[in-house]
Amino acid sequence: MSASAIVENVKENGIPEPNGGIALNGSNKHDLLVAELRKNVEVIDLAVGTKDSRLQSRILRQTRIIRPKLTSAALGAVVKRTLSKEESSFFSKYLFENGVAMEMDTTADKKSPDSSASMTTVPEVSAYLQLLCVAMLIDNKNLEKAVEASTELIEFVSKFKSRTMDDIGSRAFFFYARAHELTNNLAVIRPRLLTAYRTSVLRHDPTGQAMLLNLLLRNYIHYKLYDQADKLVQRTEFPETRSNNQLARFMYFDGRIKAIQLDYTDAFESLQQALRKAPQGTALGFRIIVQKFMFIVQMLTGDIPDRAAFRQQYMEKALGPYLELTKSVRVGDLSLFKDVVEKYRHVFMRDETMSLITRLRQNVIKTGLRKINASYSRISLDDICTRLGLESRERAEGVVAKAIRDEVIDAVIDYKTMSMRSKDNVNTYTTVEPANAYHSRIEFCLNIYSGAIRAMRFPDATEDEANTEARRKRLKEEQELAKTLEEDEEDLEDDF
Repeated sequence: MSASAIVENVKENGIPEPNGGIALNGSNKHDLLVAELRKNVEVIDLAVGTKDSRLQSRILRQTRIIRPKLTSAALGAVVKRTLSKEESSFFSKYLFENGVAMEMDTTADKKSPDSSASMTTVPEVSAYLQLLCVAMLIDNKNLEKAVEASTELIEFVSKFKSRTMDDIGSRAFFFYARAHELTNNLAVIRPRLLTAYRTSVLRHDPTGQAMLLNLLLRNYIHYKLYDQADKLVQRTEFPETRSNNQLARFMYFDGRIKAIQLDYTDAFESLQQALRKAPQGTALGFRIIVQKFMFIVQMLTGDIPDRAAFRQQYMEKALGPYLELTKSVRVGDLSLFKDVVEKYRHVFMRDETMSLITRLRQNVIKTGLRKINASYSRISLDDICTRLGLESRERAEGVVAKAIRDEVIDAVIDYKTMSMRSKDNVNTYTTVEPANAYHSRIEFCLNIYSGAIRAMRFPDATEDEANTEARRKRLKEEQELAKTLEEDEEDLEDDF
C-alpha cells in the first residue's frame, strides 16, 4: 500500500470527533479514546511497513491532543489487545495499579473476543504506547515512576537502529529529560545526553540531533553553565533537515547564551529568529519569554522597543513589568529604574532575566546624560549628580568622563568650574549612522528572502513528467506534505 493510500485510508476510516452539543458519559468517552488509540497503533504499524515517516510523525504530533484525556484504563485496554504478555511487562510496573486497568480491559475483551491482535507487533508500536505511559505519569505528577519509566523507555528505543524509530526516540529523550528536570536531577542525565547526541550524529539522525542538542543547551542553561553551552554551539552544527519548532528553540537558547556573553547584536538577531520561527497561533508562553529577552537585549544595544510590542494580544499583562522597566530606561531616571527593579524583582528572578537587567543601569545613566547634553550647553557636576541620582560629585565626574571617552556624548569637563560643557551637536545625517541603519534593514530583508528560498521544495529534475497520472499523484502527495508541515508548525507547545 502506498503512502498516499494509507493517508486516504486514515481519512476515510478515522474516528470522528463527537459533536460539541452531545454529552458523553464515562463509558462512551472511554470507548472513543480506546478506538482512537487503536487507530493510531494501526497507522503506526502501516507507516513502519511502508517506511512512511510522515504518517508516523502525524500520529506523534497528536500526543498533545491525547494527553489531557488519557487514562490508565484506556491505555491498558489498548496494551492488552495489542502487545503480548512479554511486551506488556513495562506497563505492569508503571501503568496498572491494583489490577483496576486489567479488569476493565478483560471486560472489554469479552465484548469483542475477536479484537485481540493477531499481527506481530512492531517495536515502534510498543515504544509509542510506552511514550504515552510516560507522558501520563508526568501529567499525573507521579514523577518517581516517570523517571524510572522514561529511563527504561530510552533503553528500549536505543536497541533499534531503524529510521522509523528516530522520531519516537527523540521524543522519548525529551520526556526523559523532562521527568528529571521536574525532579531537579538534570545534571545526572548530562553524560547520557552527550552520548546519545554523538550516536545520533554518527547515525545521521537529524531529528535526534536537533532534539538532543536543544536538551543539552537547556541542561547547561538550567545550571548557568553558559561557557560550556557556548562551546557546544560552536563545535556542533544544527541539522538543516529539521522542524521550525526545534530551530526556534535552538535560536532562543543561542540568543540567551550570546546575551550573557555581551554579544548583544547577535543575541538580538537569534531571539528575533526564534520569534519568527515559532508558530503564531500557539506556544504563547514560549513567545512571551522570547519577547522578554528581546526587550532587554534591545535596550542593552541602546535601542528602545516600540510601545506597540507590549500590547500584543494575550501578552499585555505578562509584559507589564517590562513596559515599566522600558519607560525608566527611556527617560534615563536612575531612581525610577531602581524602584521598578525592586518592585518586580520576583518576576525578573522567575524569568531569569535579572542578571541582564542589572546591566541596564549603565544604559539608564547614558540615556540621562544624552538628554542633559542635548538640553544644556553647560551644567555643573553637582546638578548632574542630582538629576541622575548618583552618590557623589566624584561619581558623576567619573560617569561623565567615561561617557565622553565612549563617545556617548560630545562634551568636555571644565575642572575649574567643575561643570560639563556641551559641544555643538553634529547633524546626524552627516555621519555614517543613516547608512548603517539602512544596511541593517536591507540585510534583514535579504536574510528573510534567503531563508524563504532555502525552505522551498523543488521537484526532482530527474523525475519523468510525461505521465499525466504520475504528475497528478505527485501533486497530491505534495499537498498532503504541505498540510502535514502546516500541522507541525502548530505543535510547539507539545514538547514544552
